[in-house]
Amino acid sequence: MEQKYNLIAILNTNFQPVTFRLKGKKHYQIILRIESKEFDEKLEKVTYVEYELHKSFKNRTRIAKSKHNQFEIDIKAWGSFVVQCTVGQIDGEPYTFSQNIKDVLQRKAM
Repeated sequence: MEQKYNLIAILNTNFQPVTFRLKGKKHYQIILRIESKEFDEKLEKVTYVEYELHKSFKNRTRIAKSKHNQFEIDIKAWGSFVVQCTVGQIDGEPYTFSQNIKDVLQRKAM
């Protein structure tokens, strides 16, 4: 079965890494959003995207409702992990898929 939506992960190369704990790992800014090249190119059928992050995140479940930025969220992370995405659709059941950040990571100055 062909995947309707894909995760996009963008590492902001202009962001200065931060450390949250003494002797902790450097955390980098990563922007997560979705895309759909053939099924719903302009994301017109999407009402929200729920991102389920790694269990180490305090606020593990994040919901994005803004279509104008491709349902984008901003996270700080030090490594890669699998993100589960649930896409709410106007005309049907929510669509769920998972992708590893490392498989879709792009580096970009923002």
